[in-house]
Amino acid sequence: MTVTLLSRHAESIFWLARYLERAESMARILEAQSSFQRARPDQEGWAWILALYSDQENFAKKFSEPTAQNVIAYYVTMLENSSSIQACVRAARENARALRPLISTDMWMQLNDFYARLLGLTENDFSETKLSRSCDSIKRGCYAAIGVAENTLYRDESWPFFRLGLFIERADQTSRLLDVQFAQRATGVMQDLTPEQQAGVWNALLRSASAYHAFRRAYHRGFDPADVARFLMLDMQLPRSVAFCVGEMRRMVRKLRCQFALRNAQRAFDRVEAFQTELEKAGGNGNFLAELHVLNDWVQRELIGLTAELGAAFFGQEKEDAGAGQGSEQKQTISSQVQSQTSP
Repeated sequence: MTVTLLSRHAESIFWLARYLERAESMARILEAQSSFQRARPDQEGWAWILALYSDQENFAKKFSEPTAQNVIAYYVTMLENSSSIQACVRAARENARALRPLISTDMWMQLNDFYARLLGLTENDFSETKLSRSCDSIKRGCYAAIGVAENTLYRDESWPFFRLGLFIERADQTSRLLDVQFAQRATGVMQDLTPEQQAGVWNALLRSASAYHAFRRAYHRGFDPADVARFLMLDMQLPRSVAFCVGEMRRMVRKLRCQFALRNAQRAFDRVEAFQTELEKAGGNGNFLAELHVLNDWVQRELIGLTAELGAAFFGQEKEDAGAGQGSEQKQTISSQVQSQTSP
């Protein structure tokens, strides 16, 4: 098959999907926080979101303290923060603008309408009392934009890149969501909660991933945090699980390599295949919950590495191995990392 997709268009469609998924996931995190706060006797505890995204230093340049109002502003409306919801939707729209010859009119109009509605929301719409409702509206806007793309985007070489961006970002965000308790303990949020309140946090986490009812179908009895963690990380039937996302990444890279005969995809395919194999091995660990933070760190590094591999192969970028854990002297399996970090 003749390759017709320009490198810059492949990169734009990849990041269009990533930014939409990131905006949706940020709305999920903030919606989850509104649920966490209902389980707390005070109004503290917003700093853990900064810890979750390693944003403490950048946040401190703009705000003096992590109050609810400041954290919400930082992650919703501050365009200087590239991970804020408004910045993500704007970036998705700009990537769509660069893709106007390739995408449908419906897709372009949906993104324009979504962005306009987002800009129309006021500060009052993101107050603590209205945050959950506004975040739900943002999620639905992202659903609609992704849904129009999936129903109208032509299935040429652009389609695998759209799906790769979507599932790399989704896996990244799900692993971050699973690190909620670690981030909360690191900032002191979880220390004063009763076991019942902590269970409520896991319950809210499932709901923030739109996975509560699916979890109840898979686990009929009881509510074990380890089961929740394993479900969101490893269940291949759950569209938001890390394992499901990695499986879709493998399928899309294979499509690039086989259906579209892009030989540059081979290294990325080898990488994502090894990623999937190691993730399956991690599911056999007996003390899964205790090792979850180590596993999440490894997942994050593998996703960074895969993104760098795709960038070098298709987007004309130089591959940066440092920090991505790609050098032969740096790369470890998750099992060896767990052993080294949990041994006395």
